[in-house]
Amino acid sequence: MKILLLMKRFSTNRDMILENFGREVRLFSEISRLGHNVTVLCADQTKKERITTKLNGMKVEIYPFGLTKFPKFLSAARKMAAENEVVIGATHPLLGLVALLASAGKKKIVYDIRDNYEAYNFTNLPLLKKGMIPKLINNGIVRSCDLAVCAGKVLTQKIAPARGNKPIAVVPNGVNTKFFRSLNKSACRKKLSLPPKAKIIVYTGHISKERGTDRLIEAFKIVQKNYSDAVLLLSGQIDKDININQPGIVYKELPRRKDVVIAINAADVAVVPHPENEATKYGIPYKLLEYMACDAHIVATAVGDVKELLKDYPQILAQPGNPEDLALRITATIDNREKTSYNKIVTEYTWEKLAR
Repeated sequence: MKILLLMKRFSTNRDMILENFGREVRLFSEISRLGHNVTVLCADQTKKERITTKLNGMKVEIYPFGLTKFPKFLSAARKMAAENEVVIGATHPLLGLVALLASAGKKKIVYDIRDNYEAYNFTNLPLLKKGMIPKLINNGIVRSCDLAVCAGKVLTQKIAPARGNKPIAVVPNGVNTKFFRSLNKSACRKKLSLPPKAKIIVYTGHISKERGTDRLIEAFKIVQKNYSDAVLLLSGQIDKDININQPGIVYKELPRRKDVVIAINAADVAVVPHPENEATKYGIPYKLLEYMACDAHIVATAVGDVKELLKDYPQILAQPGNPEDLALRITATIDNREKTSYNKIVTEYTWEKLAR
């Protein structure tokens, strides 16, 4: 099959193409390895570069994206769509819209919905930020596409009324188990210049109230009452309203993905502290599967698909938005020296298996 994938280049300030990561890159790299011809048309809304390259056997065309660049991007999409059988819009409703316009009713359209697209921005243009217009675009594509692919079961429930009898497939987020794997804790702490004996709690990702980092910091202060030498290791983009300059909190940029693997393996507990909101309750966070693949001790909040995924591990599920309960679960996990194996879950969420 000849597939055209439309996606954006940058997500959470990370370059998905050059850094070779993210749902679309990993999933379609594996689909390509199964023998399908995948071409990627990538919208660069940040650097606005024009690049032709290859990634994991896929041809990648990067085009500048923005209001004045839109006509040229759409023209490129139309030419490339004519050479493919299926056009997939991913990572934002605007790219789903381009998929519909480029196909001109002659190609099968797939809309890959990895989370609630209505909850975040792709552009600084006032009318195309969060709000009614992106929502209308999103819902229009959901109704019109030939196949909607959702990253979780809760998300399918959200879009099901608009789909009617049209098909919906669930393809969750996955993890690269060749990359995210268990490493020696002492060696990892040494590489990151972390105290060898302290109790270390790790969170990687967007450091924001939306993602619950403020509640994690509150919980950490409670944990410090039991473990005065405890360290909260944070890495990711920091929102202005989050104060990380507090006792016991260590911030590291971890610019390379392999540095993230080292940080996870340095932890006594790795945490997913998400509150329940429109940005968090759909799908399974990458970080949770990455923590599992590294064989880390985990505490997560019982939000959306995470609640279902971890239903057999109620002792590590904290109440969303409750720092006291989060602290209680973290402390209990630190005190519990027994290792919990998540291998059964991880084997079901490899990108190879999801691609098939």
